[in-house]
Order: sequence, then structure tokens, then C-alpha cells
Amino acid sequence: MKKIGLFGGTFDPIHNGHLNLAFELMEKHLLNEVWFIPNQVNPLKSDNPPATLKDRMEMIQSAIHKIPQFILKDFENFLPIPSYTIDTIKCILDKDHGNRDEKKSYYLLLGEDSVFDFHKWHLSEEIVKLIPLLIASRSGKISSSLDHLNPIIQQAIRKGLTVTQMLDISSSLIRYRIKNSLYCQHLVDSQVFNYIQENHLYESK
Repeated sequence: MKKIGLFGGTFDPIHNGHLNLAFELMEKHLLNEVWFIPNQVNPLKSDNPPATLKDRMEMIQSAIHKIPQFILKDFENFLPIPSYTIDTIKCILDKDHGNRDEKKSYYLLLGEDSVFDFHKWHLSEEIVKLIPLLIASRSGKISSSLDHLNPIIQQAIRKGLTVTQMLDISSSLIRYRIKNSLYCQHLVDSQVFNYIQENHLYESK
């Protein structure tokens, strides 16, 4: 059975921390592929992404094209806004149900910072019933209590915790550094940085 990790996010822009998280979870759990699925609009963020979905998809493809197990998917380009993870997962499972040629198992890839807001995700309990979580974590432990969460979600989080090396990088940091003309090439793939420069993304206006 092919094991596939689903890695969603705004990716605005994609950076080395994203790539490291995906690679470590892929290796630790023997995933055959990781699908990068950029959001149209994050329901937990009130503002639109600074870069368009087209730009973000171009940057993802530039960052992952040398890694054959990493694949860009545009599912959310065809789903209603905002981008709910549960809808994307159901779309993938529905498509897979109609394909009997190859059986697949799916996993939702997360960073440990996502755990604390996961209960706010639309139909989060249903998500963990449909698909296991794989969570990249520095220590393999959650630093604060999960007692406020539904027991089903608590169990899914604890089961999915995976000790990985974590790179402390954020897309907001990169956007800030570009806006302020600070060096960024240690944080993002060189082709992504070139795309950002050529298209004048995140620059001060």
C-alpha cells in the first residue's frame, strides 16, 4: 500500500523549514510521497495571503522539483473558499475511492505549533477520524496540557508526535526580511528566492 503524506498550508512563501519537516516525517514514517497542497485562503487568518495562489504554487514547484517524492497538488484551486482541510481530505478520499488500481493510505503532516490551534479547525474531530496525524516535534512531547481538547483529538495528537530536527523559520519572518531588504537566501531555496525577486513579491510598497 502506498503511504502518502498530505502537507497543507499557505506556503507564503515556502521555506527550508517546510522542506525539512516534510522530509523528516517522510523518512521517519516511510512515506512514499508527500503532497504539498497550498491553501487558497486560510480560514483562521482574516487577511488574504500576500502572494497569489499561482505565485505560491510556482514557488512550491521550484522548491520541490528536485525531490521526486514531493508532489504539488492543486486540489484547493477547485474547492470553495475558505480552504477547509476537511473538504480537501474528503475530495482526495473520494477521488481515491474511485481508483481501484492502487491502494493508498493518507496521513496529515503538521508542525507542533499547529497542535495548539487544531481544535479550532473546521470539523477537527472528523479530520482525525478520517486520517492519522503525523506531527513534527522537537521533543516528542507537548509542552502544555491537552486536557481542554476532545479525547479523540488528544489521542490523535499523542499518537502522531514524531521527534524531528526543527528549523525555526517562518514565512512571516521571510516576508519581513524581504520587505526590509535583509538577506534571506539562508532561509529559502535559491530558485524560490529568485522567483520572489523577479516578481517583486513582499517588497515594501
